[in-house]
Amino acid sequence: MPDWIKRKRVWIPGAALLAVGLYAAVGFWWAPSLVRNAIVEEGSAAMGVPVTVGEVITHPFTLEMTVRDIRVADPAQPLLALERLYVNLQVASLWERAWVFKTVRINGPFARAIIGPDGALNLAALVPEPEPGAEEEPLPAVWIQQLVVSRGQVNFADRSRRQQPEKILAPIQFNLENFRTTPEGGGFRLTALSDTGEGFEWQGQLSLQPVSSQGQFSIHKLQARSLWEFASEELPFEISAGELELAGTYEFRLNEPTHLEARLPHITATGLALREIGGDQDWVRLPALDVADVALSLAKGRVDIASVTLDGPQVQAWQEADGSLNIDRLLAGQPVPAPEAPAATPEWQLLLQRLVVSNGQVDLQDRTVSPAVDFKLAPLAFEASAISLDMNQPVPISLDTRIDGVATLKVQGKVVPETLAAELQVALDGLPLPKLQPYLADVAAVDVARGTLSASGQAWLAAPEAEPYLRFAGAATVSQFQAVDRAQKEELVSWQQLQIEGMDLALWPDALGIDRMTFRQPFLRAVVSPDQSINLVRVMSPEAGTGAAAPAPAAASAAAPEMAVRIDEILLKQATLSFADNFIQPNFQARIESLDGSIRGLSTQANKRAKVDLEGFVVNKYSPVTIHGELNPFRYDQHTELKMAFRNIDLPVFNPYSGRYAGFAIAKGKLTTELDYTIRDRKLEAGHHIVLDQLEWGEATDSQEKVSLPIRLATSLLKDRNGVIDLNFPVAGTLDDPSFRIGPVVWQIVKNLVVKIVTAPFSFLGSLFEGAEDAQFVAFAPGEATLTPEQQQGLAALAKGLADRPQLRVDVPSALVPELDAEALTERRFLAALAAQQGAPEGEAFALEALEPEDRIDLLRDLYKAQMGSRPKIPDAAEPPEDADRAAKRSLRDAHEVAWLTAELLPRFAPGEAELSALAQARAEAIQAALLAGGELDPTRVFVTGVAPLAPKDGKVSVELALK
Repeated sequence: MPDWIKRKRVWIPGAALLAVGLYAAVGFWWAPSLVRNAIVEEGSAAMGVPVTVGEVITHPFTLEMTVRDIRVADPAQPLLALERLYVNLQVASLWERAWVFKTVRINGPFARAIIGPDGALNLAALVPEPEPGAEEEPLPAVWIQQLVVSRGQVNFADRSRRQQPEKILAPIQFNLENFRTTPEGGGFRLTALSDTGEGFEWQGQLSLQPVSSQGQFSIHKLQARSLWEFASEELPFEISAGELELAGTYEFRLNEPTHLEARLPHITATGLALREIGGDQDWVRLPALDVADVALSLAKGRVDIASVTLDGPQVQAWQEADGSLNIDRLLAGQPVPAPEAPAATPEWQLLLQRLVVSNGQVDLQDRTVSPAVDFKLAPLAFEASAISLDMNQPVPISLDTRIDGVATLKVQGKVVPETLAAELQVALDGLPLPKLQPYLADVAAVDVARGTLSASGQAWLAAPEAEPYLRFAGAATVSQFQAVDRAQKEELVSWQQLQIEGMDLALWPDALGIDRMTFRQPFLRAVVSPDQSINLVRVMSPEAGTGAAAPAPAAASAAAPEMAVRIDEILLKQATLSFADNFIQPNFQARIESLDGSIRGLSTQANKRAKVDLEGFVVNKYSPVTIHGELNPFRYDQHTELKMAFRNIDLPVFNPYSGRYAGFAIAKGKLTTELDYTIRDRKLEAGHHIVLDQLEWGEATDSQEKVSLPIRLATSLLKDRNGVIDLNFPVAGTLDDPSFRIGPVVWQIVKNLVVKIVTAPFSFLGSLFEGAEDAQFVAFAPGEATLTPEQQQGLAALAKGLADRPQLRVDVPSALVPELDAEALTERRFLAALAAQQGAPEGEAFALEALEPEDRIDLLRDLYKAQMGSRPKIPDAAEPPEDADRAAKRSLRDAHEVAWLTAELLPRFAPGEAELSALAQARAEAIQAALLAGGELDPTRVFVTGVAPLAPKDGKVSVELALK
C-alpha cells in the first residue's frame, strides 16, 4: 500500500476528528459566549436598558441551547426576566426550509408592565422604533413542535388611573403544539392565576399569517373589585365586591375587516355590590347574576343575549329633598374629553331577549317629606324583553311585588327607555294609607289613622313635552278610612268604603274625570271650638299642623280651579254628619244620619250644574232631612239653587242656645224648617220658612247674654190656635259685600221681629187680622160707655187673633177720666132734669139752647125752685155799656140770669163715686161684650180689671187693652 494512502487514511479521520473537535469546541465553549454577548450587547442597545444574562449552555451535536437568568432591568428593578430558556433546534430545518424547533421551554418568565400617569406603557419603550421608510420584513418560517412556558408571572400596574390598581398573574402556564408561522399555525393552551386566586384558561388554534385564532376560554373567580379598579375612570359607580365566572368560544381573524365571533353560554356573577364612588355603603347588591347565551359579532356590530337573570337583588334607593334619586348617581356617566380626531365607530346593535329579576328587594325612602317615608318592595319579580340599544323602541315589562309585606303591586305593559314613555296595566291592592301621612303635612292638619287603597287600570306616561304628561284610567277603592283632627285628637272624617269607577286622571295639564263615586257609611264631623274657630277650616290651613293660629278664611273667589274636574255621579249611602258647638255652654251636638242620595253632573265647566238629591234623618228616623237643587260648587257664586228641609226636630236639643240667648230652657216642641237659597251672578236671595210646633219654655237660666225681651209673650203672640209658630224670613244681598253674612242677617231679622212683636203686639195681630191693631186703644166720649161700629169691628178682629193664640189673655181696664166723666155726667143729668121740668117725653132729645131766652130763664127758675124750695134771688148783673141799646141790655141781663141759675143748679146734679165707677165698669163690660160677641174667644181669657183713673187724651177717655 502506498505511503500516501497510508497517510490519507490517517489524515482524513484526523481531519474529521479535528473538525469535530473544533466544532465541539466552538459549540461548547465559544458559542455560549457569543450568544451571551449578542444578547447583552445587542439587547441593551436595542432596548436602551441594561440586559444581563446568566449561564448559557449550548450543545452543538443535539442543537440544544439553555440560557439562564436573563434580566432586562431599569436602575431599580427588572422589567423582563426569565429563569431558564431551553431551545432544541432540529436538523430538519435544512430541508424544511424553516427553523424547526422540537422543544422550546421557558421557565419562570417575568414581566413588570406599568402604565404611567401619562398613559404610556413602560414596556413599549423597549421596542425599537422602525427605521424611517423601512419596509416591514416578512415573518421568518418557524416550526415549533412544542413550546412550554411554566411558572410565569406578570406584575401589572396602571398609574394613570385614580385607583392606581395593581395585579399579579402567577403562575402562568402556556403550551403551544406544532406551531408554524405559516398559515397552518398551531394549537395552544394558556393558563394563569392571579394573586387573589383568579383563574384564566385559553386554548385553541393560533395562526400568524394571517393573524387568526379560534378556540375557547374561561375565567374563574374574577374579582369584580379588581376589574372595577382598572375601569373606574369609565364607570360612574364603584364595585366593592363580587366574583365573575365566564367561558366561551371565539373565532378571530385580523384582516380587513377584522373578524371576531364569540359565544358565551354563561356569564355568572355572585356577591356583586355597587356603591357611589367614594361611598361607604353598598346601594345595590346582586347575590346571583347569570347572563345566558351571549353572541358577539364584530362584523355585524351586534351583541345578542338570550337572558339576564338576577336572583335576590337588593337595592337601597332614596329621593333627596330636591327630588333627585341617589340611584341616578350610579348611572351618570363621567365626563371624558373628546379626542382631537375621533375615529368613526360602527353603530352597535344589542338585543337582550329577556331580563328576569326574582326575589328582589328594594328599600325606597322618600326624603322630600318630613319625616321621610320608607317603602320596602319585597319579594320583587320583574321581567323585560326585547331590550336593545335603540332606546326609542318600546320594551315589554312586568312587575310583581309586595309593599311593606301587606300591599301587592302588579304592573304590566311597555316602556320606551329614551323618554320613559310608558303604557302600563297597573293593579295595586291593600296599600295602608297611614303610610302616606307625611304627604299631608303641608295640606291638612289631620292624621290618617287607618285605611287601605286599591286601584287598577291603565297608566300612560308620556314624554315631558307631551300632553298630558301622566294619565291613569281605571278604578280605585279606599276602604276602612279614618282621619283624625290632629289638634282635637278626635275623628274628623271616615268611611267604610269609597269606590271610584271610571276614573280618568291626567297631570300636566291637570284634569280629573270620574264616572261614579260611591261613599258607603261616610262620616264627617264639624266642630266649633271654644275660640269659635271651625275645625274644617282650621285643618285645611297649612299652618294648622304647626300649632300656629289658622288665618282667617279668604273671601270666596269665583275663579275656576286649575284642574278641570268632572264627576258624573256621587252616591252617598248611610252618611252621617256630626255637628258640635263647643263654644256654647253646655256644648251643643247634633247629627244627620242615614243620609242617602246623589250629586250628579259635578263639573268645573261654567255652564255645568250638579243636581243634588239627598235625604236623611236628624238624630232619628222621625226627623227627616231633604236637600235638593242644583249648583256648580266651583262657581257657586254664579249659579246656585238649593232647597233644604228639616222636619219634626225635637226642640229641646237646642237648649244650649235657648238657655244662653233666650234665657229659658225649652221644655218641648218640634222644629220644621225649609231653606231656599238662590245665587245668580253673586246676588243672593234666601228664604227661611221656620215652623215651631208646641214650643213651651221651661225654667229660666242665669245667662248673662240673654236678650232683654219678653220671650214668653213673643212666643204666645207668634203661636196660632194650634200651638204653631209659622215664620218666613226672606234675605237678599250680594256676595261682593264683605260684611254680608247670612247667619248674622237672619239672626238680626229674628231679633227685630221679636222686638216688634213685644213692643207692638196689637200691630202684629193687625198684620194677621185686619183691624185688630185698632183695638189696642178704645176711645169713649166723656161720660159715655157705648162703642162705635168701627170699634166693635176692631174688637171682633182682635178676638179672632186672640182665638188663634190660646196662650194669650187680654186685660180690659175699667177706666175713666174723673174730670171729664164727672162733668159730662153732671151736664147729662142737668139736662134730663130740665126736660122733666118742662114735661118733655122721656127719651126725647132736649136742647136748652133751642128755647127762647124768656122760656129758658123761666124753666131754670122753675127747676131752681123745685131743687131749692124757694124762688131764686138773682143778683144784679153788671152795668151794661153806656152806648148799649135796650135790646142789648136785655140780652146781657138774660145771659147773666141763665149763667147764674146754671152755676147754682149744676152742683146739685154732680155724680157720686159709685156712679163714676159704674161708668168705668160699663165701658169695660162693653169692650168685653164686643170681644166675646163672636163666640170665638173663650170668656176665661178676657179679664176686666178694677177702676183705673186715666189722663184725658184728645178730650176723650182712651182705654188701653193689655195682652198677657
